[in-house]
Amino acid sequence: MDRILAVLPTVNAILISVSGILILWGIRLVRRGEPQRHQRVMLTATALAALFLVLYVTRVFLGGLSTFSGPGWLRPIYLAILISHFTLAMVQTPLVLITVWRGLRGLLPSHRRLGRVTWPIWVYVSATGVLVYGLLRFPYPS
Repeated sequence: MDRILAVLPTVNAILISVSGILILWGIRLVRRGEPQRHQRVMLTATALAALFLVLYVTRVFLGGLSTFSGPGWLRPIYLAILISHFTLAMVQTPLVLITVWRGLRGLLPSHRRLGRVTWPIWVYVSATGVLVYGLLRFPYPS
């Protein structure tokens, strides 16, 4: 079990990275007038983000939270990134669910309006999630 818990942060970083990249690709597709491909890519991004969330909660529940072990001067920067990441992740989750639901229901005007707010937050949360992972896993010299 410890080996699984040890690898989960890396798996999660990969999942959320791919999810963020897919969001950018999905935006490009819809702007190019490819709504079917946009839908498939965005649903894949959503599925990866959902899998990330399940694995993240599982890891925290079974293994606890990670602590920052970097140098003192970097801690305020780390905390600022972490706080913005966590806060926007809490905002993002319902936004994604509502945006996806509206798209699947064919409520395209409201889907587009909300999507314009949702996707930049999603990309930011994905990028800062990977940054937090890197800051926690970077081997700081003693």
